[in-house]
Amino acid sequence: MTSPTNGRNKWNRFNGTWTISLGSRGTRVRLFERAKGGVYYRDVWINGRKDRRSLQTSDRHEAERLGKLLLSELLSGRLETSGPLTLGTLWNRFSDECSIWLDNSATSRKGDEWSSKVLLGYFGENRNVSTLTENDQVAFQNARLQGGILLADGTTTEAVRARTVQSDLVLLKAMIRWATRTRVANGTPLLMFNPLDGVQLIREQNERRPIASWERFTKTRKAISQLVKEAATDEAKSRWYRIDLALVLAEGAGRRLGSIRQLHWDDINFSQSEIRWRAETDKKGKEWTIPIPPELLAELKAARKKLKAISGLVFAASKDPTKPMDRHLFDHWLAKAEERAKLPKLAGGLWHPYRRKWATERKHLPIKDVMAAGGWTDSDTLINSYQQADRATLLRVMNEPRKLSDTRKRA
Repeated sequence: MTSPTNGRNKWNRFNGTWTISLGSRGTRVRLFERAKGGVYYRDVWINGRKDRRSLQTSDRHEAERLGKLLLSELLSGRLETSGPLTLGTLWNRFSDECSIWLDNSATSRKGDEWSSKVLLGYFGENRNVSTLTENDQVAFQNARLQGGILLADGTTTEAVRARTVQSDLVLLKAMIRWATRTRVANGTPLLMFNPLDGVQLIREQNERRPIASWERFTKTRKAISQLVKEAATDEAKSRWYRIDLALVLAEGAGRRLGSIRQLHWDDINFSQSEIRWRAETDKKGKEWTIPIPPELLAELKAARKKLKAISGLVFAASKDPTKPMDRHLFDHWLAKAEERAKLPKLAGGLWHPYRRKWATERKHLPIKDVMAAGGWTDSDTLINSYQQADRATLLRVMNEPRKLSDTRKRA
């Protein structure tokens, strides 16, 4: 048997298991294995009482990282005096109290609500948030990718791509960060430390971000024109007129389909050549009023004349004109038009490739103006997810005639 040493802040072996004491007398965190190769636990003393909890990891380095995070919180005077924060409680409080999250659009909140069901289904409502580890995150990622997570309503999740998993984890990390900054009645934080601090999110290996081309746009419009001529009823003609207009707006305004399909004729100021994108239809809940170029304005006027429209929704549902046309119908009829044009299907998108096209074509313009015109509030998203390298721009870069010279003054 090996006797423990009196050394502090370093790992020692005792009866074949590892143990370490972090900190000093009065503020100390003890980490230890209960069995060789087993899960690590931590002991802390708060208000004269010992608090022992599992760290849910058998990795010694991960256990030490979590222990140091806890010690940092203890030294800063933020003590955990209440019971453990469970994932179910965290979601309930976050969705009720987090002002930033509550300011998000209804669509964004709805997506997070679905992610919360998946997280609670996998980890359980009673899971102690402070015991989450990198291994837990990786295990969740794998399970989410494969599908089969049992939800509270008895259904199970389907297999998804990495981007969907990333969205779930973004919510989890946002909830945890909020908890570490939110104080309870006695002034201590709701959560003492972020157990997933520094743990990287899963990334898409081969992200599918297709981009449309001008040729694709013109061929699709030509096909739609033929479909209008072949339409047997006024209703069918009206449908193709609307799909054509939606495509023109996607290509010319660069907006999301969610905003386009909820556009009202009153949002278009023909006399001032301006278009208003309402806050309630914007992903970030922000209203924008943007000037319309002459070509797009002419297209809007021509479409209004064809549709014999005065007011109301531009893309009204046929059965209920007070509601916008269903999103899936936009996808269905655009896919039909592309099929008629004999265009190969873009893997991973129908309408969004036109938003990427619009953003990429404007790389040379001031980013502030591109963000405002297209409805972005985050420049990183615009640059990393929408604007792409293209052959013409790359060639201009390679053909740059200027040469760097030594302009330093000689002594």
